[in-house]
Amino acid sequence: MRPFAIIAGLTLLAIAAGCANTRWGFLNRERDRPMTGPPPAKEDVVAYLNNNAGRIQSFRSDDLQITVHAGAIPVGLSGKLMTQKPLHFRMSGDALGNRVVDLGSNDQEFWWWISKDDPPDQYYCSYKDMQDGRLRSLPFPFQPQWIMETLGLGPYGPAEKYEMDHDEYHLRLVERGRSPQGRMVRKVIVMKRTPQKAPNPQVVQYLLLDDATGQELCSAHISRAQQLAGGALLPQRMELRWPAAKARLDMTFNGAAINTSLPQTAFLRNPMPGVRSRDLAQIFDSAPLLRTQGTLNP
Repeated sequence: MRPFAIIAGLTLLAIAAGCANTRWGFLNRERDRPMTGPPPAKEDVVAYLNNNAGRIQSFRSDDLQITVHAGAIPVGLSGKLMTQKPLHFRMSGDALGNRVVDLGSNDQEFWWWISKDDPPDQYYCSYKDMQDGRLRSLPFPFQPQWIMETLGLGPYGPAEKYEMDHDEYHLRLVERGRSPQGRMVRKVIVMKRTPQKAPNPQVVQYLLLDDATGQELCSAHISRAQQLAGGALLPQRMELRWPAAKARLDMTFNGAAINTSLPQTAFLRNPMPGVRSRDLAQIFDSAPLLRTQGTLNP
């Protein structure tokens, strides 16, 4: 796969991130160390995530650094990211001063454009068509709702939809569901049991697995966090993995801020001069870019 095509899949997966704070009683240790006592109640863990997500209405990074590993030579991009509840996001990426990636979503639809794609069309799909089952496959495991969860905007509850397990170091919230294509999948949120402060992340992994085999479809791994206004602990460095494409995307969120005023025009899909717009719900049966099997997260 071309590196620029990998960018769309990985960034749409999750531009992912964890968010947390340290006010909850079940995270009452000062260091990351093994814990042998009983785990906290599942309801408390989910309430903790929802409480932190409730502090965040929007997130932006004005200095987004991206390195794509999908071959012998890494590809570096610089860009910007804006996202706002419930389904608004926009990300752009530049190389050598030229725009090469544009990704977006609003309440009605999502889209992407990659300058190095062949052909370099702008692809889009409405959420209604996706929910109605008209979008049977994508070139990457992707669903917009998961993006918002991995960005820390949630919501994560209710607790009843999760199973929880643990070891000495981690808590794992597991949710099972079915993709729009009928495939059973498993979402896993992995958190450290001991409280963390920036630059250490509290939520360290978001995993999307094939439920039958346990095979990893995609994942986000947070290695460095930053504390922003209101006590929210959000990602600064993270790695997105797409095993089927043998690809990895390293992202660093600099110039980050939450709950700022965002221009609503940023979340509109606009025609691009000389670029054809194509509806995925109309072309999924025959478009070459959809030949790679994908899975949508429930």
